[in-house]
Amino acid sequence: MSTLSVVMVVSSDPSDIYFANQLARRLGAAAVVMEDQQVPVPMAKRVAKLGQKLLRPWEIPGLLRERRIVAEHVRRSSAIDRAGFGDDGYRLQLPDSCRVIRVSGKNSVNLPATVAAVRELAPDLLLLCGCSIVKQELLSVPRLGALNLHGGLAQKYRGVWTTLWAVVNREPEYVGATVHFVSAGIDDGDIIFQGRPGIEAGDDPESLYVKVVKLGVEMMVAAVGSLASGEVRRYRLEERGELYLSRMVTPAVLEKAWLAIEDGVIPAYLAAKNERDQPVVACMRGYFSP
Repeated sequence: MSTLSVVMVVSSDPSDIYFANQLARRLGAAAVVMEDQQVPVPMAKRVAKLGQKLLRPWEIPGLLRERRIVAEHVRRSSAIDRAGFGDDGYRLQLPDSCRVIRVSGKNSVNLPATVAAVRELAPDLLLLCGCSIVKQELLSVPRLGALNLHGGLAQKYRGVWTTLWAVVNREPEYVGATVHFVSAGIDDGDIIFQGRPGIEAGDDPESLYVKVVKLGVEMMVAAVGSLASGEVRRYRLEERGELYLSRMVTPAVLEKAWLAIEDGVIPAYLAAKNERDQPVVACMRGYFSP
């Protein structure tokens, strides 16, 4: 239980619900702001999009193939998430004292009503995971600022889907997590902790991601504890990694990630682990040992 008043801001993804449940219990959080980023597409827009596709029938086989790739990725990753996160990834199970503030739509965490609700709680600290980019009006509310769990090593990978990109790029040694202060940029605030999960031969993009999230929870608990005790250490991000955006994750990228697994990218890394780990560990700051 933390002596600090904490409010979490998360998305409705299983990994982020897991994050909220775990930290609410362990830190005694005052509230969780849950941002549902899925916005229904109006029927008229869907019909218009379908009409455009029918006007280009030669593209339909390719589109069907892409849908199969995405469906297979969702099938695999959903099963792994369910096994890894359990019920904690699919519904909020919070202490009675923890309030839930639900908002809908991308960037809804920055709406005046959301900011007002958080300000009313007068938190010491915001903890972010998977939500939209938080703007200054909300960031200015907590006394001690905001911490973010970023699912990558920020010196190499910033943005989203960073575990998957490390596999696509055939460098699983860069799979890891960063807990950092939130700044005006993306994943480039001062670092408190960075860590890397244990990697096994049977791992894949989603099992690695589950490990990253679980490690990140432990790192966040430790970071809040260090802030509460006044013993926190901050490390400036000296090198900003490549920025990966949601739109960059195409069906072709998803397929490439799973093909890399089938091609033995993980065993190849493990065979040269010591050598490949050295430059990664050298660039990390606030190294967190699981």
